[in-house]
Amino acid sequence: MNTLEDLKKALKAHEAQAFQLNYTIADDPELSGEEYHACQHYVDLCRSLGMEVEDQFTGQPTAFRAVAHRADKPVFKMALLAEYDALPGVGHGCGHSANGAMSFLAAAALKDLADLPVDVDLIGTPDEELRGGKVIMCDQGVFKDYDFAVMVHISPTKTNANSHFLALDDYRIAFHGQTAHAAGEPWNGRNALNGAMLALHAIDMLRQHVRPETRIGSYIVNGGMASNVVPDYAEIECCIRHSEREYLDTVVAKVMNCFKGAAIATETTYDVSQMGCKFDNMVWNEAATKASEQVLQAMDIPYEYPTDCGSSDVGNVSHQCPAVHVHLALGDVPMPEHSTDIANAVKARTIEPTIVKGAEIMGRLALLFAQDAALRQQMKDEFMSNGLSCNH
Repeated sequence: MNTLEDLKKALKAHEAQAFQLNYTIADDPELSGEEYHACQHYVDLCRSLGMEVEDQFTGQPTAFRAVAHRADKPVFKMALLAEYDALPGVGHGCGHSANGAMSFLAAAALKDLADLPVDVDLIGTPDEELRGGKVIMCDQGVFKDYDFAVMVHISPTKTNANSHFLALDDYRIAFHGQTAHAAGEPWNGRNALNGAMLALHAIDMLRQHVRPETRIGSYIVNGGMASNVVPDYAEIECCIRHSEREYLDTVVAKVMNCFKGAAIATETTYDVSQMGCKFDNMVWNEAATKASEQVLQAMDIPYEYPTDCGSSDVGNVSHQCPAVHVHLALGDVPMPEHSTDIANAVKARTIEPTIVKGAEIMGRLALLFAQDAALRQQMKDEFMSNGLSCNH
């Protein structure tokens, strides 16, 4: 059986490649679904290490799956998730260039552990910030073939062993009316902006009648072109979240009634389009989280218990296999999420110890699950007790 010392030697052997991968992607930020250069860097690097790589994985042009390690008699199958899309106008302000480099480094190191009784794949998951590339993979049942999926995500100042992600639905709603002169003959117009505004007011009134874990955010995308013209078109975006998918669906139905009622009241029409994929809530697995905590404790990394946060398509993954999404602190200097501060931080040499640390967390988890059959079974039993199942 491979030891922790073997893992650390393997991490050291590949860390320079991981650092360069991060810097290359950080300096060439590509938006969600357009990460052609980033994906190719991963594919080329994995193939240079002798990994078998499937590009355009699940039909997504910027997704891939690389076989990092295969055991003669595997007791466990593990997926390392790599993200690499950037934010509009910000670059890698969510740190995906570094996050993905951690997963690559963990995969490269685990590849070198010949006696590891674990099958390991590195899966490139694009488009997390917008549509949700992991959801497309889940729709094809990809993660039902794994016993565990993991990734590490940088955080400004706080480390968490796992994440409480909310389920999310995002919609664009377009109201259609009739133009008219706003002063000369407003009675001949049907105000699309009035429809949109009335819907927003209705949603605000709805907030007092939904559970406190619900989050509803909206903004006006288009509210008209001139003050002396009754707008015949208005568009809003509405993002709705909750800690459970089942309850979120009931809230979405209520929100849709707000749009319907506003259209009736203003004699406008409306249509709805879904933005991206539906993100599911993170299925909490206490056994997997305890394993992550055990690793953080062994590495002397302080951590906090997570609270409800944003949303990620890794939530969908957790419905097909036990999953952990670790947040790893950059340091003790506060900085906003999704900011140029983080985009600059991943370009600085000070990011390198964090990349190694994140990769070591994932590597240690592989060693821990390889050695502890009771922990593997406990994690699986807990997953199955939630009414979920996997093929593996």
